[in-house]
Amino acid sequence: MVTTRAPQDRWRVLLPADTVVVDVRWGVDAIADNTFDSLTRGDRVAIVGGRRGRRLARRHRLRVESMYVALPSLQRPVAVAEVAAESLRWFARSVLTVPPGEFRLHGPKWAVVKLLRRRPALLARLPIGDRIVIGVRR
Repeated sequence: MVTTRAPQDRWRVLLPADTVVVDVRWGVDAIADNTFDSLTRGDRVAIVGGRRGRRLARRHRLRVESMYVALPSLQRPVAVAEVAAESLRWFARSVLTVPPGEFRLHGPKWAVVKLLRRRPALLARLPIGDRIVIGVRR
């Protein structure tokens, strides 16, 4: 039986079935801390949200396996790219563009796209998109 997902949840296909998802997009650290405290060694965790994912992984003794960036966001993802040199390079050159129908500030947006195509590593550092950090509890 094929199940369909809501567009905002399609990123979950990246995760194994037994992954614990911790959503930190809304800044509820107390709930996230309780979830991390209940994990045992070897549990797989996906930290979903902003740029704090790596810091939370370090703080809660997770070994980071991979990290993804969802553009423009997880609510309306157009693309999800792994934060690795080859993946970001391919994404920047093959997928990244100014969305059709965008007329306001098209020139500056196109200039940013051209910059990101030349330097795709900036995608990992800029405060754009949501992050998904996947790790295993040590």
